[in-house]
Amino acid sequence: MVRVPTYNTYINQINQALNIKSQLDLYSYQATSGLKSQNYSGYGMQAHTIVSLEAMLGVTQSFMDSNDVVQVELNTMSTAMDSIQESLQDFKTALTEASGMDLERTSPDETGGKIIFGNDNIGDYIGQTITINGETWTFSNTAGDHLIDISAATNGEEIAIAVKNTVPGGSEFTVDGETLSFPLYTVDGPSTVLDVAGVETGEPHSMSEDQYNTLKSLQNQAFSTLKMLVDALNTNVNGKYIFGGGDSNNAPINFPFANLEEFQAYYDGINITYPETAAANQSDRVLTAEDTGDITLASTGGNTGTITAANDGAFLQSVVDANDKTTGTLTFSADKNTINATEYGAFKTLSAGDTLVINGDGAGNNGGKVYVIKEVSADGKTITLDDSTPIAENLTLTPDSTDPDKSVNFSTSFPIGTVINMEGFNDKNISPQVQVTGVSADGKTLEVKVDPSRFPDTTIAANKVWSLEANSYYVGGSLSSEKVISDNQSLTFDINGGDSAFEKMFRALGMIAQGNIVDTGNMLEGETVDIDRTLNRIEEAMDLVQSALYSSGVDSQEHNADVYTVLAKLNSNTVVLNSVQENHQVVETNLENSIYSIKNVDQTEAAVKALMAANNLNASYACMQQVLNISLLNYL
Repeated sequence: MVRVPTYNTYINQINQALNIKSQLDLYSYQATSGLKSQNYSGYGMQAHTIVSLEAMLGVTQSFMDSNDVVQVELNTMSTAMDSIQESLQDFKTALTEASGMDLERTSPDETGGKIIFGNDNIGDYIGQTITINGETWTFSNTAGDHLIDISAATNGEEIAIAVKNTVPGGSEFTVDGETLSFPLYTVDGPSTVLDVAGVETGEPHSMSEDQYNTLKSLQNQAFSTLKMLVDALNTNVNGKYIFGGGDSNNAPINFPFANLEEFQAYYDGINITYPETAAANQSDRVLTAEDTGDITLASTGGNTGTITAANDGAFLQSVVDANDKTTGTLTFSADKNTINATEYGAFKTLSAGDTLVINGDGAGNNGGKVYVIKEVSADGKTITLDDSTPIAENLTLTPDSTDPDKSVNFSTSFPIGTVINMEGFNDKNISPQVQVTGVSADGKTLEVKVDPSRFPDTTIAANKVWSLEANSYYVGGSLSSEKVISDNQSLTFDINGGDSAFEKMFRALGMIAQGNIVDTGNMLEGETVDIDRTLNRIEEAMDLVQSALYSSGVDSQEHNADVYTVLAKLNSNTVVLNSVQENHQVVETNLENSIYSIKNVDQTEAAVKALMAANNLNASYACMQQVLNISLLNYL
């Protein structure tokens, strides 16, 4: 017998219908989205697992995104290095071809390689001089030290024979009548005999067309390679200069020359030569009138001069004030030409090529002198000095900066070879640049090379306008950076444009590109002629290029000493990054699959369940409608 529905029956039927409705909604959502639930609460106990997996996936994908940027930087650096290596190899080939020339014949020989003694009046030769291989000989009626005895000569041929038979190396001379022929530059200084009536010199030797074209081409290639090197090291990626060290917002290479002519106007190769040491090439120091006071310019003959400051020690910068804490016990060794400290890192602020000045009574005879640093040990405890600046005496002491008798102070100045820009001087007769050749022990005077026509003897009052500036070609930073590429791995980026490999490239290229690779001095007017200038520059440039390409561990203390080391680092970083990226891709796939397996459903199955839920809901509504239509009247 059917009972008349009660309120409880009605509520139960409504709840059942709503349950079926929620199932329909869930299965419909699953059928359309493929997900089990719209929110984490729908996953029950698995919600925590899903959240953990999704967090891991987010971290992995974040690493992958950042590593894509690192990959671009690495690829760009590798491409730049490949271009640098290729260009340097091409330049090395050009150097090798140039070195195959007869480089001893690239400089003009003002004497032409021969002298014609056409004056038979023997008396006119007596007392005249001739400078051969740097030694001056005097024509005389008697034999003796540096005398050419022509007492028995009756004509020019016999005078030529007397020269050949007297001077060292005369066996290389030839005599043909009155003509004395000799190797180029044998006559290499003032020779009054050349002014005697009837004495003639042959035609001046000049470079052959092949020699001229080869050297000119070599200089053009050197400058073009310099420009390429600048462009490569100033590469910008994602708004960062990748060879800029810690300063990635500014171009790291300062190279203000637009063409070879501008470069040679600055580095003329005689008065101002391209720096020959790393310290001079990377010297970066500015002095103002506040540092120096009044300065006095003075010519000291030829292309040399001095700049003297009114202020004591103006050209010195104190770097180490020795005591038991900073240096510990100091040992000066005349035998090894070294200075040793017992404290680790005592001389870490110094580097090879620096001009070192030692002052203080504690240094004994070693104080009050200027030295050139050859090498600083890796632990910063030992300085090895250049052979040209030897330690005066063996000495061991424990310095004390508070005791005048035991005080020892180490200062540095502009490294020898540093080019100083004379900025802000109103006098147009003052050369715009000078090159340091030395410094006085009191730090008041710089010895310089300069264009003698633009270096007047004058005193310049201190003012805020002018300054003395040494500017390095490298203006970037030196800090390394760590790129975190995974939870437990990182890559070190420590390659910058100031590293030894690039510095040696700049020196080699600048040495060839500068002016006056051929010495055009007139030795018969007393000018010094460097007969080996071309050969020396090419040989030194060749050594630097080779060292820049591969130094075979010789320069192991230098940071990134060669291209081989730089490329090895880049390749190593690339291999590690690729490996990490591959691992991240595998992890990403696994995490996505795990999350999918938990969060997703079979959409076909969900669609079938949705249809079944819809049928059930329709049946529930129909049943509810039927029951609700039963009234007491119908029941009775």
